[in-house]
Amino acid sequence: MHIEKGKRVLRNAELFHDLNDIHLNLIMMICEEVTLGPQEIIFRQDDPGDALYIIAQGEVSIILETNEREPVQLALLEENDTFGETILIDKGTRSATARCHTEVQMLRIPRAQMLQLAGDYPEIGFHIMRRMATDLMKKLRSANLNIRTLTKNTP
Repeated sequence: MHIEKGKRVLRNAELFHDLNDIHLNLIMMICEEVTLGPQEIIFRQDDPGDALYIIAQGEVSIILETNEREPVQLALLEENDTFGETILIDKGTRSATARCHTEVQMLRIPRAQMLQLAGDYPEIGFHIMRRMATDLMKKLRSANLNIRTLTKNTP
């Protein structure tokens, strides 16, 4: 992916929106481009969290796997959406599976490099954490709505 296209992807993602060109260039230096086909798994529920992702093109399903019933799709993410970002706060395991719904082109940002960059440039870290708090609240509201819908439909 050309660096200008990568910067455009970052700029259009809520998490990196409003960062200046210098900061976007720094982030682009640690990004990895990933392309996967339909139904390919990006990561599985309970895998260790090691990176966050930004969708440049395509759609990704976020799926909760349970022992009691069929997997539940929590969200269908699309271009400019981010996922896996909780690894910047908690180095725990993945809370859901991410699977390509279509062919997907993404930017992958490794946790260790992002944390190093945020430590070296605190203004980047502050900006990302503020945006991440907003984004996680939207995702939490969406997940809560899905859970309410599921419980209403369960006998």
